[in-house]
Amino acid sequence: MDSGKFLSKASVFSGDCSCDLHNRENEPARCLHYHDFYEFFVYLGRTGLFVIDGREYPVSRGDIVIVNMFTPHMMIPDDERQDECFVAHINPELLIAYGTSKSNLLDIFQKSENFTPVYSLGKEAFAKYRNLMNEYRTVHLKNGHDILDKAIIHLLLAYAYSDFFSGIHCDDTVSHNLTVVTQIINYINEHLTEKISLPMLVKEVHYSKSYICRLFKQTTNKTISSYIQEKRIEMAACLLMRSTNINKVAEQSGFNNYSYFYKIFIKQMGCSPAEYRKRLETREKPDRPLPDTKPAEISTETAC
Repeated sequence: MDSGKFLSKASVFSGDCSCDLHNRENEPARCLHYHDFYEFFVYLGRTGLFVIDGREYPVSRGDIVIVNMFTPHMMIPDDERQDECFVAHINPELLIAYGTSKSNLLDIFQKSENFTPVYSLGKEAFAKYRNLMNEYRTVHLKNGHDILDKAIIHLLLAYAYSDFFSGIHCDDTVSHNLTVVTQIINYINEHLTEKISLPMLVKEVHYSKSYICRLFKQTTNKTISSYIQEKRIEMAACLLMRSTNINKVAEQSGFNNYSYFYKIFIKQMGCSPAEYRKRLETREKPDRPLPDTKPAEISTETAC
């Protein structure tokens, strides 16, 4: 199955989390994609389709969609003019931190026998989500917007746990495994432009080479080396937006061999670095400014 395009946290948001309104003007990826963080969607269009991990899920206004790390997904609205989706991006560390001994938030993200990533709510049940999003829309802060984002996400997750917890708790090893994988991801992010080896990661997390390789693959469906390559190619793609020499782009994104960089870039991006830059230069620019990214107030009548 095609896993789509990789988007890292660095290309979507900064900090531990963020809230945003996605529509046809500012959707980070209008294609099948996956990333190294969790997402929580509130669908605000009329009707549409979410493709998640190879399955199609019809959605309508007011539906809640939750997406795991490294899970391929994309949104397909029936009418792009009505394409809106409130989304919360959540780092795995924050998801763990917001959970408690009684309420492990991983319970609602981990797959079980009756797991579904899409939930439909009636107007009464959806009211608390609608009110929270309207509050987010109307509050304007000079400073501390990141604190507001965290507060909104904390409440969203509390509501979701109340509404969607199936009664089946994750095994304690799930939280432990995610913590170890998150340590590995953070180390890679912090040293992406440097040499990264398995012995370095072993020293960082204090587990054996075979254990961390198996655990990373089991949790992300990616090998450690393929994840590093994807992160570096994504960094290179960002650098190609500037006038930096392509050889320098390879060096600055952590590759010490240009031929290898060139081969991996084509494999991941579908074209050479020079062709990719040319496409960026000739890409059509929007003929109007992007709209305000805060959602319009959601009425009781149109919420569901």
